[in-house]
Amino acid sequence: MGQKSAVDRLPENLRTRLLEMLHNPAITQAEIVDAINAEAGETLLSRSSMNRYAQRMKRFAEKNRQAKEIADAYIDKYGTDNRVKLGKVVNEQIRLAVFDLIGEIEEIREDPEIKSPQIADMLYKLSRGLKELEAAEKLNAERTESIRKAALAEAAEAVEQTARSNGLTAETIEKIKTQILGL
Repeated sequence: MGQKSAVDRLPENLRTRLLEMLHNPAITQAEIVDAINAEAGETLLSRSSMNRYAQRMKRFAEKNRQAKEIADAYIDKYGTDNRVKLGKVVNEQIRLAVFDLIGEIEEIREDPEIKSPQIADMLYKLSRGLKELEAAEKLNAERTESIRKAALAEAAEAVEQTARSNGLTAETIEKIKTQILGL
């Protein structure tokens, strides 16, 4: 994408230290900025870049918490064997995250470190990601339908064999397959 944020450009040891301090509620952002710049021996981090980073991390953590709660509730309700539905929930979460990001484009435009071509590239990648997500959902739906049809065909064969061995007529067998199996 574009140029990395001031926090992302920090040396690994300072970025690790920043994250440790950021997770400590007793340390203010201003104290973090002062400590990081003191350790670096020069001004590498501004208060505004620290605040933008902290807000971004807070939003990210909240989204992850919400997604985990939804996934946990879904698994509690439907069990872990129902992965297709869970996949749909995950896809919907991704879609919501993308729409949230699109909604923040105006804020991104105001960032002097991000240029218009970078925003255009970001929008292109987001739209491409949504297109791929839709294609994946379509493929999953086709696979699910194929599995359902195969299972019904197998069930119809079993019904027919059992019914014939018990002396039912062909007409009765067809009624069973139509009314019960929907074939």
